[in-house]
Amino acid sequence: MTINYVNQSFPPEPFNKFIETIRYYRALYDGNHEDIFPRAQQLFDSDIRSKIQYRKHPRRYFRYGHVEPKVTLPHYVVVNFSSVVAELPADLINRSLGNISGDTEKDEQLLDYVKQIEKISKIQSKIWPAVVQHQVDGAIAYRCRWTQEKGAWFEFKPIDMYFEHEDEMGADIAWVEDRGKEKYLRVERQRLENNQLLIEQLVFLMEGEKVKEQIDSQEYAQQYDIVIPDDLVLDGVNELMCDILPNDETLLEPRGRSGLRNIDTIQDEINWTITRDSIVFEKHGKPKLAIPRKLWDTVAQTNEKFYGQRFVRNADLEVVSYDENNGATPQYITWDAQTEQSFEHVKRLIDYMLSISKTSAQAAGVNTDAGSRSAIAILYEWIQSVIKAEAIKDKFDVFIKDAFRKCIILENTLGSSQFEVKEPVIEWGDMLPKADSERDTEESTKYEKGVQSLETTIRNIHPDWSEEAIMDELEKIQDENARDSLNPTYIQPPKVNLGDE
Repeated sequence: MTINYVNQSFPPEPFNKFIETIRYYRALYDGNHEDIFPRAQQLFDSDIRSKIQYRKHPRRYFRYGHVEPKVTLPHYVVVNFSSVVAELPADLINRSLGNISGDTEKDEQLLDYVKQIEKISKIQSKIWPAVVQHQVDGAIAYRCRWTQEKGAWFEFKPIDMYFEHEDEMGADIAWVEDRGKEKYLRVERQRLENNQLLIEQLVFLMEGEKVKEQIDSQEYAQQYDIVIPDDLVLDGVNELMCDILPNDETLLEPRGRSGLRNIDTIQDEINWTITRDSIVFEKHGKPKLAIPRKLWDTVAQTNEKFYGQRFVRNADLEVVSYDENNGATPQYITWDAQTEQSFEHVKRLIDYMLSISKTSAQAAGVNTDAGSRSAIAILYEWIQSVIKAEAIKDKFDVFIKDAFRKCIILENTLGSSQFEVKEPVIEWGDMLPKADSERDTEESTKYEKGVQSLETTIRNIHPDWSEEAIMDELEKIQDENARDSLNPTYIQPPKVNLGDE
């Protein structure tokens, strides 16, 4: 059962409610909290204004090629710990991703092709944004592609572009394209039927948020000078060339849940507490100059004589006289604010947020003290965040391997290759940094105990070396070991004294 788009709003039901939730958490992550928090919106409607103009999303100021004037924005302070919650697992996973190779020692062509898929798919540079989007949206998708020139590769897609069919026999990758004043809906539909995979390219004309009639995809491509792949029928392929990876899915939420859930109200309270104190500071925190009434009248009369109005400026009081008899001199009045309780409240809120989101305080940059630590000590301090990142990493490991395997299926079906369909081997390193000496000792011990090969040891000790440098170093070490075996060291046995019999 496919999805009907004609004369329907986009996104289609029932995905529209899910996507509305996604947009809420994206605003939370991006720091656009004035769009989602009621107290911030009330502040925007009030008369309190700040002289500072905060940066907004470019689309709020740039429309159809002309610049719209910025308005003065309210004094609303955003301390966005939500971004830390989403980005920390991405930082750890991005650091630990290592080499990707084919699961074979003999098929050199397969090894090279896996490297080609990795290079075209840009895994090393795309893993960080993919994990962040996975945490913010609650899921991430991918689709495999193939062209005669490039071969097969895959690309990550946000979950609001992925719409699975109700019977689980297909899925649509859908997105909106703006072409001047016209707007179109592009759909790549994948469908399993009769032991075949059908891949169709569909184009629909849109009017506002509503989808109108379907148009010919090739005419659309010719009109706007773009390339749209032809429809494909893949015989013998019984799985989709796309999939999703949900985050913290449940039976009631199979498409996943955002990693920022349950912390939005705490983020609102953090912003509001700091904003409230900031507004008070702005209004009352600046020292005020108090002068005797007689001095004020004297300066005001002078200004009235020259300017026609009675007023006193700070510049008028740079040099003044004072009454020597009673010592009446100008004085600064400062406001003694008691803010310790507010700061303690914010600190407690941050601790609550990090605890709910399974983020260690040390990893988030709070509750830290000076001093050097070993990698083991850092691990215990970061253990909560590391455990969370490890669970996400294991999911992405299966996810990426599945995408590579499907790329090989595409190449075998559409290309001229006949590779063995196997998942690649993904090497994952440590998520936390180690001192070079500590890392070298650990890797050498693994090799000496026979639980790790020499090649893997060299790769782990020198992660920034090229493939050629690693092979040269491996060959040098093997040659030296071979020379040592040909020139053994002879040891004289100990003397034995035989007693007289």
